[in-house]
Amino acid sequence: MTAAPELPLPRNTSSLLVLQDGRTVVELGDTTRASYVASVRKSLLSVLFGIQVDAGTVNLDATLDELGVDDVGGLLPLEKTARLRDLLTSRSGVYHPPSSPGSDEDAFPPRGTKAPGQYFVYNNWDFNAAGAIFEKAGGLTVFDAFEKYLAGPLGFEDYDPTRQRMLGNARKSAFPAYHFFLSARDLAKIGLLMASGGQWEGRQHVPREWVRDSVATHVRRADMAPATGFGTCDYGYLWWLPREPGPQWEGAFLAAGNYGQFLLVLPAIRSVIVHRRFVSDSFAIARNTRNAAASPAPVTHAEFMDLARALVAGPLAR
Repeated sequence: MTAAPELPLPRNTSSLLVLQDGRTVVELGDTTRASYVASVRKSLLSVLFGIQVDAGTVNLDATLDELGVDDVGGLLPLEKTARLRDLLTSRSGVYHPPSSPGSDEDAFPPRGTKAPGQYFVYNNWDFNAAGAIFEKAGGLTVFDAFEKYLAGPLGFEDYDPTRQRMLGNARKSAFPAYHFFLSARDLAKIGLLMASGGQWEGRQHVPREWVRDSVATHVRRADMAPATGFGTCDYGYLWWLPREPGPQWEGAFLAAGNYGQFLLVLPAIRSVIVHRRFVSDSFAIARNTRNAAASPAPVTHAEFMDLARALVAGPLAR
């Protein structure tokens, strides 16, 4: 089905896939083309953490000190008191330089000035260190776990293990970023899994309690650093939580990545929206290892939300 002419489709959209009750409502562009998902990766890690927490291999209240986490130049004693759950909510209080770009580093307070758990600022150090903790606790790389627990069981059609990459500058931080390259239709399966409370084809793949807890509000928008965050979104465990009016938006949660990568789940209307803006592998690698040249023109969060509101009011309301 093609998009209705009245949809405010952003100029730089590469593909769009909209599902309701598992059926395709809108499909535009090449939804089979795998490409860089940017910070959507963080929400994917959240899903994996649910499996690990359920298995008892990791404790959300373990501190960095207890987990043996340190970094280039050393962490401060106060920073080592941060808990894993503080990393999952971007409130670690660790303002060590991250190995990869994409943080709100201009909004970082001076190191040692914020106690863990008290202050939200969007921080790739937290997200990357959480990935390292996941790997150490579970004995699998993020990518191996993703293939074992998600891509394989959910029947991903476009997943290439050789394209998934750890990227970052090791001189800045010992914790690189775990970058994924996925297609819209495979990302949609993650949305469907989460919308069904972690079930897929009658089997519980992710604990229902974790699905509920990971998309519950852990940080309110009003409590975030003024220069960070997305619109009216609250924050869960590595998921953004849009706070839009209307019953259709009840319980909505969002994975968002730079340049226009979005996975929006709307449980109240049993819908999933995946928006992609194509970014080449070569640019993604260059950006995360050195200063890349010209950036692709993005689709902003505001543009995507205008599109999502139009979809909810239009095709998804029928």
